[in-house]
Amino acid sequence: MKTITYIATVLLSIPLMAFTDKGPKGDTVIIELNGSKIVIITENKADLARIQDYDINQMIKDLNAQLQDSVTYLEIDGSEPGKEYVSDNNISNNGEGLSIDLGGLEVEVDPDELDDFDEDDWRRRRKVTYDVKRTERTTHHFNMDLGLNNWLEDGNFPDINNSPYSVKPFGSWYVGLNSTNRTWVGGPLFLEWGLGISWYNWKLEDSDFRIVETDTMVDFVDDPNINGMKSKLTVSYLNAQLVPMFDFSRGRKRIRSLEASGIKIRRYSRRGIRFGLGGYVGYRLGSHTKYIFKEGSGREKDKEHDNFFLENFRYGLRGQIGWKGVEFFGTYDMNNVFSSGKGPELTAITFGMTF
Repeated sequence: MKTITYIATVLLSIPLMAFTDKGPKGDTVIIELNGSKIVIITENKADLARIQDYDINQMIKDLNAQLQDSVTYLEIDGSEPGKEYVSDNNISNNGEGLSIDLGGLEVEVDPDELDDFDEDDWRRRRKVTYDVKRTERTTHHFNMDLGLNNWLEDGNFPDINNSPYSVKPFGSWYVGLNSTNRTWVGGPLFLEWGLGISWYNWKLEDSDFRIVETDTMVDFVDDPNINGMKSKLTVSYLNAQLVPMFDFSRGRKRIRSLEASGIKIRRYSRRGIRFGLGGYVGYRLGSHTKYIFKEGSGREKDKEHDNFFLENFRYGLRGQIGWKGVEFFGTYDMNNVFSSGKGPELTAITFGMTF
């Protein structure tokens, strides 16, 4: 008969089977299954308990897919550094304590164990790195967009004409907090969808200009009697987005885990390249201007909340591209920031990183 050797790898380099010329060593567990046997040999009972972290079902599925003939000898070798068969139970909350998932970072705290936590526990913390290759149908996490925003006028940045509404490229921040679902459609295709809140912050290049709302329009006014220090417009939106993504690693993740008594900190990083283009819609939640200026030897701050003839809805395109643990995004609003005829015809544009 043909001899088939299949090498799989598991977390923490725990050997599941080890055969020598003298026969098996250590504690042995033999499971009878209708004429077949599963033999597990460990150094002690504690190692046996840790095998529950591994996905035995996935191992059997892969074996069935590869075996073509009868088997006279089979070895699963846990001495190599790969970790493809770690169970998903290792990266999900077990229902006890508190688990917080923020994008690629998960923190899990067990209050019962944390009561007895001391410095020795932290010094004995365990660092583990492993891969998870299986793709769940839908996963959920929180992430944050952090970037820079500007606006365009007829496809150009306003500063080429020295317009009063030109903004500082590295002072106008965009922040987005998103609740994101990731659904696997098939092959490398995923859908990323969810809700979030975002903030546009347009800081004017020339801080002497002040954003003023009149009865009929919004205007950018320069008061020669005031020495401006900062002038900006902030607008917040509630958003919904849908972005089809091509992820050629098919959801594979590398996980770095730091574990001490009562605390587990896991850092996720995706594998391979991914990219996508989709859309979003948003509804304005609030808006305000902030104007800081010098007066005498001190400085004053004037903050005004109003609608400033801003469009209540925004909609546009969102692009994303990532490589391993790094992901960039860009958005382009397809409608104007201000209502037609009530202000300059500007469209918002943003680019940055997702954490």
